[in-house]
Amino acid sequence: MGQTKQTFYETFTRTALRERSIPFIIKAPIERKSIDIDTKMAAFAELKAMRDNITGNIDPEKEREEAMNEKYGIVD
Repeated sequence: MGQTKQTFYETFTRTALRERSIPFIIKAPIERKSIDIDTKMAAFAELKAMRDNITGNIDPEKEREEAMNEKYGIVD
């Protein structure tokens, strides 16, 4: 919109204080896809089978670090 962060913050704050509410509408989508219990149980069984097939020890910290690096890149 061509505003700096400072200008946005000042405008937002003034409007919120004047109107005693936030100056925009927040809402979540109404439509949800319903997943039946059989599908959920099948997915759970599949994950359990995958977990049972893993051999060796898993280091949770190493797994977490690799996942974070994959998502956000390596941060020093």
